Amino acid sequence: MLRKYSALLRRAMGLMLEYRASIVIWMLTGVMPLVMLAVWFSLAEGGPIAGYSQNDFVSYYLLMTLVRQLTNVWVIWELDYEIRHGDLSIKLLHPINPIHEYIASHLADKAFRLWILVPLALVAWLIFPTIHYDVTPITLTLFFGALAAAWILRFLSQYCFGILAFWISQAITLNEIWFAGMLMLGGVVAPLDLFPDQVRVIANYLPFRFMLSFPVEIVSGRLTPTDLLVGSIAMIFWVAFFVVLYRWLWSRGIRQFSAFGA
Repeated sequence: MLRKYSALLRRAMGLMLEYRASIVIWMLTGVMPLVMLAVWFSLAEGGPIAGYSQNDFVSYYLLMTLVRQLTNVWVIWELDYEIRHGDLSIKLLHPINPIHEYIASHLADKAFRLWILVPLALVAWLIFPTIHYDVTPITLTLFFGALAAAWILRFLSQYCFGILAFWISQAITLNEIWFAGMLMLGGVVAPLDLFPDQVRVIANYLPFRFMLSFPVEIVSGRLTPTDLLVGSIAMIFWVAFFVVLYRWLWSRGIRQFSAFGA
């Protein structure tokens, strides 16, 4: 498996370098957190909002931008197209589950994005020297673990929507609705602390939070040890849920795949 992944990653990295200009353009389209930063920064001029000062909003949204870039996925568009046009039949001939080819291409994309994001993060720190994060060995470990889990959740949830193309032709539309929910309840439009109590309680346990805002919350210093424990358990639950859902959908969908359109 390691040899197979090594080959997949080398091929994927070659493709990423070939289309590097496209990746930069895709990155520029994911600046919604910075737009929301401008909005909340302006609103906080008169004083803190729900405990968030202007500096807090800067710290939150800069890290949210990083998390969103490193958890970005697009697998549904490839999977939906290949199922409906029959191209998936080629991948099924390979001696490895097709999901691993999609994972490899996404990992190569993240490696390329890091080359761009790390210098930009240093520039942001120079521009906003007052930003502060709760950085300790424990919070850093939890942050990177939550970041990996966030990517897994976004990838598997989108993959599950893509698998629905075995049965329906509107899988991408369903994913767009899911994506809108993630932006709203995942902490992009506003930190979850700013939502009404009833909405916040529900949002704290939905998967959207663990796809984006939970890693940011870990190093923002706003979570108690109990919050960290409960959040980590909920995050593990959702990862397990989507793993099981993916396996269930794939095992049933692949049985009726007939390479329509090939």
